[in-house]
Amino acid sequence: MDNNTNNVNNPMPDENEQLLLRKKQASEAAMRQREAELERRRRLAAQREAQLKAEAMRSQRPRTAPQQNPQRGESVPIRGPRPAAPQPPRTRIPASSVPQAKPQMAPQMPKAPVENVEAAAAHTTSAIEKEKKEKKSNLSKAGAEMMSSAVKALIYIVLVVVVSIFLSILIIRVGNDVFALVKSDEVIDITIPEDATLDDVAEILHENSIISFPGIFKFYANLKKDSGEFLAGDFSVSPSMSYDELRAAFKPKIATGTSWITFPEGSTCDEIINILVSYGIGTREGYIDVINNYDFSYYWFVAEIPEDTQRYYRLEGYLFPDTYEFYNSSTEVAVVNKMLSRFEEVFVADYRTKAKELGYTVDEIITLASIVEKESGSAADFRKISSVFHNRLKNKAQFPKLESDATIIYAMQVLAGGVRPETVTPEDLKIKNPYNSYLNNGLTPGAIANPSISAIRYALYPEETNFYYFVADKSGKTLFARTLKEHEQNIAAIKADN
Repeated sequence: MDNNTNNVNNPMPDENEQLLLRKKQASEAAMRQREAELERRRRLAAQREAQLKAEAMRSQRPRTAPQQNPQRGESVPIRGPRPAAPQPPRTRIPASSVPQAKPQMAPQMPKAPVENVEAAAAHTTSAIEKEKKEKKSNLSKAGAEMMSSAVKALIYIVLVVVVSIFLSILIIRVGNDVFALVKSDEVIDITIPEDATLDDVAEILHENSIISFPGIFKFYANLKKDSGEFLAGDFSVSPSMSYDELRAAFKPKIATGTSWITFPEGSTCDEIINILVSYGIGTREGYIDVINNYDFSYYWFVAEIPEDTQRYYRLEGYLFPDTYEFYNSSTEVAVVNKMLSRFEEVFVADYRTKAKELGYTVDEIITLASIVEKESGSAADFRKISSVFHNRLKNKAQFPKLESDATIIYAMQVLAGGVRPETVTPEDLKIKNPYNSYLNNGLTPGAIANPSISAIRYALYPEETNFYYFVADKSGKTLFARTLKEHEQNIAAIKADN
């Protein structure tokens, strides 16, 4: 496998392996440098040896030396005679008594340089062998170091793996205990004594096998800045509950966060109260008391509500049905105040002026709008149904009573604690109640629901008709009539279709 493959399979080699690789590369580079130096020395030695041999050969050639006169011992040049200069008379001295001059020979190079060349060659060979031995020694040392580093690295890796496995198991167990990821669903009954401390609660939970690490439970509670105050009593808890859920189980319930709540158009006060209580915001008793007794007279429309003990809910009709965001910890006063504030926004000044032009108070218009809302099968019928009630209210001599089934249903619902009846029987129409528009003249004592803005608008702006009667079939279709005879015919037609 080539280096590229190694790099792909091991993109980040171990640090020890990198060190060994660098040492190996440095050693190889040094060996190549030494071999180049030795080669250079061998070439120089060979050149020197050739030079010395050439000089030795030159020194062994015969040379022309000056000849001596056999009689006088004078040197005579070999190349032809030359005129002799006049010589002064000399005394003859025996040749034996005169030292003979040694013939001058050309200097010869000693043989030492040849031996030096051989010694240099031998030295070079020895150096090469020494370098080879050093190379082998270095490779052996590098191999030993590599083996030692590999063993150390292996031991380190094994140690890291063992510690990691241990820590992983511990973390998983602790995490499972803290967050109850995979634990039993068994329900266990425990008792928290009076003035129990965090240590007491942790020990009780541990003794009942609900938690496995009481020390972690206390540490986690301290991280959450738990006050350490717990309710006393009997509790049903489970190992499947997290530490947060367990601590909350022994604490007073405090609502946090917010909730978005939508109230359907035409909802009654009872229905609004039930929705709020289902979200855990306030109590039924608290809302009834606030709706009937709390001083909201800083709203002009509340201040104008007549004092009438026959009204079931003083603020019925003014809790404007819409979508709201409430704090889960909101009080009943805060919730009701928010809905009244919304009513003040939608009931603009023009509506107040129009009510006065029609000869009605704002409270009477809201009451009429609530009856229109509850009697209509759809918003499309609001204007015609409003015209029927407006026509009856204008002609009180002939039509003193509104005769609305919705008013009977409202009375029955309030008396039943907010439960709306499914049907209305002829006997129900005879119930003596201030909200029974079959027995009492004109409008009811107050609104029978909290009407939508559409119902309010059409209560103020009805369609111009001559209708005095209407009846709806099961599909919600409404049939209108001018006379009682037409009305009875419409009723007969609906019964025939059913």
